[in-house]
Amino acid sequence: MALRAQQPSANKRPAAIGRRGPISVRCYARTPLKTGRGMTSIPTTLQTPSAAARTDAAPTDAARTLRLRAWRWHFLSAVLVVPFVLWQSLTGTMYLWSQAWIDAQHAELRFVAPGPVATSVDAQLQAARDAMPGQRIAGVLLPAEPARSTQVTFADSGGLPAAVFVDPYRGRVLGVLHNADWLPGWSRMLHGGWPLGDAGSWLLELGACWTIIMVLTGLYLWWPRDARTPWQVLLPRINAGRRVFWRDLHACVAVWFSLAIVLFLLTALPWTSLWGTQVLGRVQRALDQEGPPATGFAPVFAGKSDTSQSASLDAMVQQARGAGVEGDLMLYMVDGPPGSAVSVRSLRARASTERYVLFDRVDGAVLATATWDDFPLLAKGVATGVDLHEGSFFGRAGPWVNTVFAAALVWLVVTGIAAWWRRRPARSVGIPPRPIGRWPAWLTACAIVMGLLLPLFGASLLVLWLAERSWRLFSFGAQR
Repeated sequence: MALRAQQPSANKRPAAIGRRGPISVRCYARTPLKTGRGMTSIPTTLQTPSAAARTDAAPTDAARTLRLRAWRWHFLSAVLVVPFVLWQSLTGTMYLWSQAWIDAQHAELRFVAPGPVATSVDAQLQAARDAMPGQRIAGVLLPAEPARSTQVTFADSGGLPAAVFVDPYRGRVLGVLHNADWLPGWSRMLHGGWPLGDAGSWLLELGACWTIIMVLTGLYLWWPRDARTPWQVLLPRINAGRRVFWRDLHACVAVWFSLAIVLFLLTALPWTSLWGTQVLGRVQRALDQEGPPATGFAPVFAGKSDTSQSASLDAMVQQARGAGVEGDLMLYMVDGPPGSAVSVRSLRARASTERYVLFDRVDGAVLATATWDDFPLLAKGVATGVDLHEGSFFGRAGPWVNTVFAAALVWLVVTGIAAWWRRRPARSVGIPPRPIGRWPAWLTACAIVMGLLLPLFGASLLVLWLAERSWRLFSFGAQR
């Protein structure tokens, strides 16, 4: 009986049988292959003796393709966000400890000898204004602790703040920390994208979006696919070689802090000029979920220094104390469409414990009051996110908690670079290859949904897709 060679199937991907089961294999020659005169180039394909093997291999092949796709996007997103992660971790940590740094380095400005009677807030404000002529007032901090000085913050035309410290008992200026010396001010501004303005905010928003992608793809790559116990998965393998050890150090720490990292990134978005103002702001207005008017409805660095027609700040402070505003008081000079106002709030660890009173700046009348119960649900979520992001939610432990999170981000960068360096081929960057084939429908749907929820990410994804398509068309045309 004559034996005929099995003909290649055009509809099913062939597979080969190995010691560990069916393995999908397809080999393409790098140079044209000819089997005879006049014959066209064809890909070389390894066939299988069993149709069942082809059927069993298909899911494995799809999973490998998806894993390769996740690996490629994890690598590319990491390349994009490494500078962002390092910059935000550094500036954020600086801001967390900036007040403690000022206390230690400028104790002569922050602490005073308590006297029998404090001078008026108006007199203290005038003394500070005389020390910074022509500058607009951003806010006034009246500490509840008797041995603390009054802090008056000014902002120049570029938005950079400076601080004037006034002895509340003697009414004299203790000193001035200008822009370059006022660490709480410039570290916060750098963390928010200064001096690039809206462009800096867009870059930070883009970095946050792609960091989320990096975390999600990293979790997919880490997800266990073998028989290891959960405890073994969450701890690095010490005796598996240096390459595996560094990879596990990177992956395990990332998993430990993945939820906190994503939470940090999401709570940063309300500050951005695009997503925070154009997306979240419009949603809050449409759903009537904005914060109450007594909160000030303006950024921190708003207001003018011309208070010649202002009512007594002392009377406002007294009324605010009577309304239950306790502890350290923060006064913001607000300019809104109805006119000028002063927002007085208690500076507490959590927004849920704060109280707000909004005064008319001219006659001192109470315009609005607010407590946590007056916040809509979405506004409560945003305010809680701000507390978590700024390190005030956990009280005195907050800076330590957030510093650990920032250190974890830096650790992921260091171990990720080390793992890449050991994995990459010699004399090569080691970019994971682009998988052949279309994206699965569910993955395309996820990308579309994320692009709609995060418009700047969606726009960047579209740009990358167009760039890749253009490069492929250009390369194909050059080969022809």
